[in-house]
Amino acid sequence: MPRAWPVRSVIGKMSGQGRYRFDMTISVSAWSPAASAAPGAEEYFIVVSPPGRGTFASQIARTFELYETERDRLGLDAGSAVTVTCFLSDAANQEDELRMHEAFARLVACGPAVTVIQQPPVGAKLGLLAYHIRRAKGAGTRTKFAVAGVKSRAMGLEIAAGPYRTRYLRNLLSPKSGDAGAQTGALLGVPGIAAQSGGITLGEVIRTWLYVANIDVNYGPVSSARNEIFDRYGITREIGFPASTGIDGRSSDRGDLLLLDVLAIQGLEPGQNRRMEAPTHMNATVEYGVTFERGREVVFGDRRHLYVSGTASISNQGEILYPGDVVRQTGRATENVAALLAGSGAEPGDLCYLIVYLRDSMDAGAVEAVLAAGPLAGVPRILVHAPVCRPGWLVEMEGVAIDGKGDPRFARF
Repeated sequence: MPRAWPVRSVIGKMSGQGRYRFDMTISVSAWSPAASAAPGAEEYFIVVSPPGRGTFASQIARTFELYETERDRLGLDAGSAVTVTCFLSDAANQEDELRMHEAFARLVACGPAVTVIQQPPVGAKLGLLAYHIRRAKGAGTRTKFAVAGVKSRAMGLEIAAGPYRTRYLRNLLSPKSGDAGAQTGALLGVPGIAAQSGGITLGEVIRTWLYVANIDVNYGPVSSARNEIFDRYGITREIGFPASTGIDGRSSDRGDLLLLDVLAIQGLEPGQNRRMEAPTHMNATVEYGVTFERGREVVFGDRRHLYVSGTASISNQGEILYPGDVVRQTGRATENVAALLAGSGAEPGDLCYLIVYLRDSMDAGAVEAVLAAGPLAGVPRILVHAPVCRPGWLVEMEGVAIDGKGDPRFARF
């Protein structure tokens, strides 16, 4: 079970008027293998959300000050950062300012793969989610690489350890104009992925994030294009699709209709990459015409990573449950996440972080109250405004769980 540090402030505090106000929070989870003669890598997730007071520049400075202070407190060197997501409230007016800020320049110089996405954090102009890996000296290598065939702000990072090459491709945007389907084809097609990732194929993709501008209009073309690409290259239900989140999100350029993030692992053996299911709660997505898994479980010699896809208030018939009731939808989404983890022998307490997507940011207080009273209460999280792929879904959540149920037949992480 990951260790969760206490939140430095509070995630949501009830005011005298019965409304939630959101103050600065820093929350951290960490996972390390049990003590042994050959201890393995430690993994950390740091979530920072500033208060919505002051200028954007002041929020950048404060966010990165707190992030760097916390990183140093944990004894993590700057080069241990693997991925960072920056959530903006208004990318068109903020992304350039963020990228020109000295704090962001320091981050990029450390070498993580960074995504900048417009998904307004509740109560703030900026939020941050960082993932770090700490390994013994010489236990692995990190290589930054340029991502070909996409806009220049894309970032690539390879982590090589043992037989595994893990590739993080972040902030992928098509250089070509066109509708959302065409941009999906340009970004997700195997020729592009192979070229962009140094030879890793679509079949080695574990997890995708599809950030879709104006999702109510554009998710259909994105989903259809994904289906066509998977069909063309033989990615089937039998083989297994990647875990995925398809959610509203924007870059600073209104011509960008899709921003793509990809996680791929090369070197896995048969049986290491498994589908996550909870048939009592959720049906297979192919039953309603989309091609992703509810989650993927990757088993290493000393641990498991469980990638929970975007999960909403859905039944095992593919129906939206509790239309219009955000409280009951949050409860059902939480139940679905717990069922998905249980189906793989994991627990809610194994989650290292949650991103909670809200169709209406005014629901944040009600959603936070449900989360704070439920099995996910201790999980570091950030709440952002990002409509889900069906208008009737008011809330969706995703995360990564880690536990120690590894398989000694496989190499360690």
